[in-house]
Amino acid sequence: TLVHVTPDYVPIAALYPVAMSEMEEQGRAILEQSVETLRRWAPETPVRTLLRVGRRVGAVTDAGRGARMIVLGHRHVSMMTRLSTGTTTTGVAARATTPVISVPGTWDPAVEHRVVGAGFKGAAHSGELFARAFTAAADRGARLVVLHAWRLPSAYDDVVEGRVHAEEWARAAREELDPLLADWSRSYPDVDVEVRVVHDHPAHALREASKHADLMVLVRKSHGFPAAVHLGSIARTLLRDAICPVAIVPPQAVAAETPGLVLEHGGDLQ
Repeated sequence: TLVHVTPDYVPIAALYPVAMSEMEEQGRAILEQSVETLRRWAPETPVRTLLRVGRRVGAVTDAGRGARMIVLGHRHVSMMTRLSTGTTTTGVAARATTPVISVPGTWDPAVEHRVVGAGFKGAAHSGELFARAFTAAADRGARLVVLHAWRLPSAYDDVVEGRVHAEEWARAAREELDPLLADWSRSYPDVDVEVRVVHDHPAHALREASKHADLMVLVRKSHGFPAAVHLGSIARTLLRDAICPVAIVPPQAVAAETPGLVLEHGGDLQ
């Protein structure tokens, strides 16, 4: 389903008035061009179009309810533009009830690394993270790299490093991860899993990992209101700077409570 959202307002100009019907006509033309592009890439794929009028974030989020995923292209804009207008990708990723895939405009799909990366923070919502990450790796015949990165502000980081050696921290993280991964590995025996624990800022570590991956997967934090503010600095940074596509998965209790079940292929996890 290709979705396009036209503005729900028109500029006011006495000499050059613009009618809403003209805006809708332009929106339909954009969708027709998109259909032609899609058919060149995937001629056998069934396609339908959906034209909405209003604000992009709300309209795209509503249109994606019940879908397996929402896919958005991400273009790099200046800091001032992001501050003044926000971004559709960040807004939708913060609000959607289905996973959102952000595809950078500079990404080259012809370059394959056969790696899917998953950013692991803790046991909470690890079920959602691994459900999406293992499925993506299996579909691609790729290796799954589970990355856990940690770093505190400089003064406090020195205290931690003085008391706990980096290798000990890494060992503790792996002890937490191993039982969480065990059931998923049994459900996906063909997926090779690598665990990396690094002493680095998580956003920087994930961004670097995206240079050598075909997809990076993160779980969105549970948040209050407004949603965009609570998407999380790591997710926002990765959406902005990642080299490869990024999947932001919303927290869902059903996946977290049933680790190891291949829910998505059965149609129970969307």
